[in-house]
Amino acid sequence: MMPELSMHIMDIIENGISAGAYHIDLFIEEYIKRDLLIITIIDNGKGMDVHTIENALEAAYSTKEGKGWGFGIPLFKQTAEHCNGFFEITSKEKMFTKVIAQMELSNIDRPPFGDLVASIVSIITGHPDIDLYMLVRKEDQKYEFDTRIIREVIGDINLATPSVLEYIRKDINEGLEEIAFVD
Repeated sequence: MMPELSMHIMDIIENGISAGAYHIDLFIEEYIKRDLLIITIIDNGKGMDVHTIENALEAAYSTKEGKGWGFGIPLFKQTAEHCNGFFEITSKEKMFTKVIAQMELSNIDRPPFGDLVASIVSIITGHPDIDLYMLVRKEDQKYEFDTRIIREVIGDINLATPSVLEYIRKDINEGLEEIAFVD
């Protein structure tokens, strides 16, 4: 297992970007009353066939020659399953890949989220041209973040500009605090 869920999220998003995705949707749903945590990541990368999905679930498989170790997906699956949940990948070639990890929120084996804000800012810093939409739901409250909206406001300014990144960091922090999404 990775020590933090934000690291799993970052790994899956980076996989999508490596597969040519330019749009990523991240959904984090926390339902305390149902003791349920659902993390869903959807990208519009090149997708995978059934054989590649099966291989991706095995440790040390990677489609990136000379790069990567191929442990991210199996470790995320292991985390979900150790927390009495499940892990699922669905994909359509040349269209999308969707990863769902569901687990018990209160499970003693569930890693903390870690620094989700830093992970999201890091992704944007490294890939300022991708579109990233994030919806974090805690019971009936939600926080939404969308780089496309930020681009509409800032125009031609690069998202990786330090002042823009600071604004993004502050907005995400405040949004998560507003819905009391803390780990």
